[in-house]
Amino acid sequence: MKIPSLAIRLLLTAAAGIGLTGCLGFLKPSPVNTRHFVLTPLPAGQAAGPTSEALAVGVGFVKLPAYLFNNAVAMRQGENEITYRENEVWAERLDHGLQRILAANLASLLPTDRVRLSTWQPTEVAVEVYVTVEQFDVDRTGRGVLVAWWCVRSAGGEFTLRAGEFRAGRPGPVPSTDPQGAVATLSELAADLSREIAAAIRTGSPQTAK
Repeated sequence: MKIPSLAIRLLLTAAAGIGLTGCLGFLKPSPVNTRHFVLTPLPAGQAAGPTSEALAVGVGFVKLPAYLFNNAVAMRQGENEITYRENEVWAERLDHGLQRILAANLASLLPTDRVRLSTWQPTEVAVEVYVTVEQFDVDRTGRGVLVAWWCVRSAGGEFTLRAGEFRAGRPGPVPSTDPQGAVATLSELAADLSREIAAAIRTGSPQTAK
């Protein structure tokens, strides 16, 4: 029986389509596995347990430069170039993450468990902590840098008790091969800042304000 030419053309077209799909299958993009990270606080128990005279501490919103608003982890390429690790992103807003671990670190470093975040009544805290970040990133070699200004104020912000500029760098794992290690480097830098602020709180008090 003679097969109509139209049917032959349809069969050939279908076979060509199947073959083309098989040949081009290798061009399909591989699935991207995005990893989500958070900063980690110091282990608990860095200081003596809370006492009845322990100061209650309020930790205000942390101010970040605009380049850190991106949810991808920032990597510094040079003095004035930033790239973003698009497959490694923050699981929370970075300003919230920094505020959270600063509060957790201070609760661990100071003999107090009375730490408040963002909003409080003046009678609920004895001192208030505020931080403005200028730089917080790692470079392609894994070196992390944190530059920030901090101040400790009396309740209600009436007096500045202590203030300072924090600058520190730490070597660490290369972010392209160990992004988790690079985030750990940033957590360690935040811990260093927390230690400096905790020391300022210990040595300053509302009674010594000028």
